[in-house]
Amino acid sequence: MRRPAALSHLLPVVLAALVLPVQGSAQLREVVSKQIAVGASDAELVLEFSDGERLSAALRNGSVVVDDRTLGSFETGDALDAAWRSLLGQAIALENGPLAQAVLDWAPPESLSGEVAEAASALDETLDGILSAPASDPGQDVSVSIRNGDEGALARLLIGSMTRLSVIEEALEGVGSRLSIHIEEDLDVPAGEVVEGTVLVIDGAANVAGEIRGDLVVIDGDVTLEPGSIVGGELRLADARVVRNEGTVEGGVVDVLATERAEVSDLRDRIREEIRDEVRRDIRSEVRRAARSSDDGFSLFAPVRSVVRGIGGVIETIFVVLVLGLLGAAAAAFAGENLEVVAETARRAPGRAATVGLAGTFLAIPVWILGAVALVVSIVGIPVAIAWLPLFPAAVAVAAIFGYLAVAKNAGEWLADSGYEWTDWIRPSNAVHTIAAGLIGLSLAFGVAHLVSILPFFGFLSGLLTFIGVIVTLAAFQVGFGAVILTRGGRRREYWSTDPDEAWAAAMDLDSDLDAAAEAGAGPGGDAPNRGGHDV
Repeated sequence: MRRPAALSHLLPVVLAALVLPVQGSAQLREVVSKQIAVGASDAELVLEFSDGERLSAALRNGSVVVDDRTLGSFETGDALDAAWRSLLGQAIALENGPLAQAVLDWAPPESLSGEVAEAASALDETLDGILSAPASDPGQDVSVSIRNGDEGALARLLIGSMTRLSVIEEALEGVGSRLSIHIEEDLDVPAGEVVEGTVLVIDGAANVAGEIRGDLVVIDGDVTLEPGSIVGGELRLADARVVRNEGTVEGGVVDVLATERAEVSDLRDRIREEIRDEVRRDIRSEVRRAARSSDDGFSLFAPVRSVVRGIGGVIETIFVVLVLGLLGAAAAAFAGENLEVVAETARRAPGRAATVGLAGTFLAIPVWILGAVALVVSIVGIPVAIAWLPLFPAAVAVAAIFGYLAVAKNAGEWLADSGYEWTDWIRPSNAVHTIAAGLIGLSLAFGVAHLVSILPFFGFLSGLLTFIGVIVTLAAFQVGFGAVILTRGGRRREYWSTDPDEAWAAAMDLDSDLDAAAEAGAGPGGDAPNRGGHDV
C-alpha cells in the first residue's frame, strides 16, 4: 500500500531544484511528542524531537528556565506569564509541525521592560534556535533537466494529473539524496560515462551504455540497456517497458505498479463475486416468493386457510370482549360509583379527557424512570423503589382499562337510546348490560374485518375495517385514561357542562341557595342586610 507521507518526496525535490540558492535556510525540527504541565506557580512545555533531543522550557516559581538553565526572573501573573500560558493553551491541540511553528512564532509582549524583558527575549531567542534546523542535507545534489528548457513541462507535471503525481511519489519512495530529473527528454549515458545518484526519467527514453551508481526510475518511457551497462541500484518501472536488457541491474527490476494492479484486480474480483452472490440471493428470494404466491393462489387448501384464519380472528375478538366484559362487571360491582364518575367526565368533556390521556401516555415512562431514580437515590426509598418498578406500570394499565370500560359504558348507553331493533336487550339502568353492549360496539370493526377476510378479493376492505377498529380503540383508551386522571380514579367529578338546560338548572339551584342563605341571616326581625342583590 502507498504511504501518504510519500507525497513529500517529490515536491521538496522539484522545489529544491527550482530554488537551489535557499538550501542553507532553516526549517522546523520534527516534534515526536510533547508534555504540558500547568500549575499555580509553574507552566512547563517539554518537546522531544525525531533526533532524540529534548527541550524543556518553563516559567517556574518566578524564574524563566530552559533545560535547567535560568534565563531570568518574572512575576507570577504578569504579562509574560499570561502570554506563556496562552501559548501552552494553544499547544494542547497541536502536533508536530503546527506545534513547532506556534512555538517558533511566539513572541513576548512588547509592554515588558527591565529584567523581565531581558528574560523574555532570551527565552524567545533560545526557542527559535532550538526549533530551527537545516532545511536539507548539505550533501544533497538535485538537478532538473527539461526538454528544450520548457519549464511548462514541469507545471504540466505538477498540476496536470494527480494520478501522475501518485505514480511518481510511489517510484521515488526511498531514493537517495542525489537525484537527477529528466522531464520529457531522453537520457543518454554513453559507454565509459558514470552517473552518480538516482536518475528519474519522465515521458522519455533511457538509453544506458555506461554506469549509473544508483537507481534508474523510468515513468511512461522506454529503457534500453546496452551490453556492458551497469545500474548499481534498482531499475524501477512505472507504466514503462524495457526494449532491450543486455546490461547488469544489481538491484533487480521492480514494477512499481505491480502491487497496485494486483490489489485492484483482487478488489475487482471481490466486487464481481459479491454482485454475483447478491443476484443469486435475489433470484432465490423471488423464486420462493413466487412459489408461496402460487401455493396461496392455486392450492386446494387456500380457501380453507382463509376461512380458518377469519373464524379464528372472530373467536379471538369474542374472547377479548368476554374478558373485558368480566372486568367491566367486576368494576360495576365493586367500583360502580367511580366508574360512573369517570364515564360522566368522558361523556361531558371528551376533548379535554383525550388531551390529558395523550399527555399521560407520553409522560408515563419518564415519570416511571424519574420516580425510580428519586427513590433509589435516597437510601430510605430503596424498598419503595423495588415495589415502584412493577406497580407503577400495573397501575397505569389498570387505569387505562378502567377508562376504556367507562367509555364502553357510554357507548352502550348510546346504543340503548339509538332505537335499533337489535339493541332491545340492552337495559340502560344495568351497568353490566351497557358495558357489554359498548364493548361489542367498539370491537365490531375487528369482527367484521375478520369475516370479510374470508371472502376473496376483499383484502382492502378487511384492512380498512381493521384500521378503523384500531383508531376507535386508541381513541377510547385515550379518552378513558384522561378521564381517570381528571377524576383521580373516579373520586372527584371533573368536567364543565356545555348543555344550556343544565347550565340554567345549575344557575337556578345557585340562586335558591343564595336566597335561603339570605333568609337565614335575617334573624328574628326578618330584616336581612342587602349584600349586593342578585337576579338570575
